[in-house]
Amino acid sequence: MAKANPIEQLHAVNEVLAQTLQADAEQVAHVRRAIDFYAKSDQAQVPSFQSCVETLAQVHLNHANAGPVAIAHWHVPASEHFSPLWIRAAIITEMMKLSGSRGAVFVITSLREAICPEGKYWTKARERRFRRIREWIEQLACSWATPGSQLQVIVV
Repeated sequence: MAKANPIEQLHAVNEVLAQTLQADAEQVAHVRRAIDFYAKSDQAQVPSFQSCVETLAQVHLNHANAGPVAIAHWHVPASEHFSPLWIRAAIITEMMKLSGSRGAVFVITSLREAICPEGKYWTKARERRFRRIREWIEQLACSWATPGSQLQVIVV
């Protein structure tokens, strides 16, 4: 697997959030330029990727045309203890933040990196594990969503 490029991931999150929250084209263009500026800045002084995703979500949420929408973000930490029980607890914690919302967006970042740590190869077995975990996360999130709500799960 090629190493994840945080700038490409931020662009992907921006586009999906813009589509989901029905952002206007001018706002999306402003965010694109801000991400490009971030890419060119001194990497020692920029915030973490997790912080950037949360800020990006807040920008789109504050300018949403889609009505009241709640956003939760889970950055999967690189950990040797990547068990279903640990994942389940983290997902439920984030889904509790979305409870009661008619519209909800759940952004998950760095799942691939948690499955395939730096220096390891992306194999077919890891691809199958990634797909299995992603599907399980989506099912779990849907089971904890408020009945009748519109939930979108985004895995970047």
